Amino acid sequence: MSRYIGIDLGTTNSTISVAHLTTRNDIETKTLEVLQTDDRGTSLISDQILPSVLYIDASDTPYVGRYAKHMNGFFPNSVFKEAKRIIGTDKGWTINGKKLRPEEVSSAVLSTLRASAGDYYGDKNINSVVITIPANFDFQQQKATKTAAILSGFDEDKIHMIPEPTAALIDFLNDEEKLDPSERRIKFDTGKKNLMVFDLGGGTCDVSILQVSNNSNGKLDIQEVSISQYTELGGVDFDNEIVKELFKIFAKQTNLNAKQIQTKYGKEVVTQLLANLLDIAEKAKMKFSTTIESRLRTEGEDYFDVKGKFDNISFDGAVTSELPEELAATFKITKKEYDMMINKLLYANETNAKNIESPIKTALDSSIIGKLSIDDIDAVFLVGGMTLYPTIQERIYEIFNRRIKPIRSVNPMASVSRGAAVYHYRINEISLKSNKNYVADSPKQDRGIIVNTVPSNIYVDVIGSDPVTLLEKGTKLPFERIIQDSFIVNGQDNHKEVTGMKLELFSAPYAKSLHVRKLKSAKIDFRRPVQAGSKLVLKIYCNEEREVSVKAWLENDETEVIDVNIGSHEFTKEEIQELQERHKALNKIK
Repeated sequence: MSRYIGIDLGTTNSTISVAHLTTRNDIETKTLEVLQTDDRGTSLISDQILPSVLYIDASDTPYVGRYAKHMNGFFPNSVFKEAKRIIGTDKGWTINGKKLRPEEVSSAVLSTLRASAGDYYGDKNINSVVITIPANFDFQQQKATKTAAILSGFDEDKIHMIPEPTAALIDFLNDEEKLDPSERRIKFDTGKKNLMVFDLGGGTCDVSILQVSNNSNGKLDIQEVSISQYTELGGVDFDNEIVKELFKIFAKQTNLNAKQIQTKYGKEVVTQLLANLLDIAEKAKMKFSTTIESRLRTEGEDYFDVKGKFDNISFDGAVTSELPEELAATFKITKKEYDMMINKLLYANETNAKNIESPIKTALDSSIIGKLSIDDIDAVFLVGGMTLYPTIQERIYEIFNRRIKPIRSVNPMASVSRGAAVYHYRINEISLKSNKNYVADSPKQDRGIIVNTVPSNIYVDVIGSDPVTLLEKGTKLPFERIIQDSFIVNGQDNHKEVTGMKLELFSAPYAKSLHVRKLKSAKIDFRRPVQAGSKLVLKIYCNEEREVSVKAWLENDETEVIDVNIGSHEFTKEEIQELQERHKALNKIK
């Protein structure tokens, strides 16, 4: 049996799906159950959702998933989460006197998912995969994600990556193809369609505009035309807003503030209390979403027409009895109150950069086909767990002047991994006999085309001169360029010869913008000492999957081309082996 696997490596939750061809010549996907330890740590459970959380206990035993997430309320300093938000940076954690990098935490999550695929196929040697990443990940974040996949046991040459919005759209189109043409929600026989994919997951808000059209072969061409800026906004931020308000209620009930609790019980009790409040916030959101969905289905109504009738549904919660008795508190929150607490994340304003409106605006403003308006968008497709919350759906509807109702995936939590699995099926060039729009039934040239672009401008800071563009946002991939006459070998401390140099990288809307996001420095290590002041030539290549490689050589000596480390952490063979052994132990525990 062939293995076609897609993984959505999320900030808070991850899923894994597989794809196969049915007897009807349809591509079917299946989201796998992932074996993990339950909340109590006493038995094993299977769930399609794997919390992207790692817990390492006192005996150095690792756990990933539900149990790890639960232990955040008891041993927060031994629980590592939201690695996706810091992957590709030098940030990390410390455990047992050793630094733990985000790549290592992500690799533990990937290893657990990989083990589920091994169980499904009856083959532990699963080495090929498609992993999705935010469309606006820079190349260092993408490189670090690939490193995590390698550490988890996937073959470096068989790891593929595609943007999450593109994967979600592939999943949607795959399901649409199984419907009678009259039943499809988007019809492409009338010309090009501009589809906005709004992906609000656990930790990132990713907005992409994709232009989809029929090509001469009857397939669909999918081209990215715009990507929003990288936005650290997701379910965790909505939960944190609720936690702030719950803490105010808690302080009023107990007459205690955080400083007083820390003085009396210690910092860890404060952390445990906040973890309890976070659990209440998550459960309240889930209760509102499921209650409303159930009533809408039962009563046959449209939320956009009757949204006000749900304002007074409520959720009751309490902090755990395992905290000191003095900290006992109960909470009752209505949906209307919840929506008021998260209101600032729903609207663009000068005081809060994190909101769902701003990335939509920047995606419209920065299209490679020219500035777009909301009227240019033919459909909005919602992805990510946070879009299950009805108020998010209503706000998107409102942003588009209530002209087009957003389309939801049947299962927003799994659509990205399902689309990745379908894409994996495609890139293996399996000959299909069905007439699928973007999966060809034979030669590669007959396929529909998926065109990715560079997600952001990347510059190299040059002392005494203007920054040099390394990558330009919107450039269609694959892409290659050679930069000459812009770099010289820097000699430090008046040294006439050097053995290496750094290139300071940053991302910005334009070269001299005040809104700059510094990246990790690229590092050039020369094979032998080089004269300071020598001219340097750089060659940049970015493939279809946004993997960037940089090579360098001296202008007057092209015989020695060297690979440039573009800011990624390089794990030693010993570290890789140690991590893979740890992952084997992790999967034996399950």
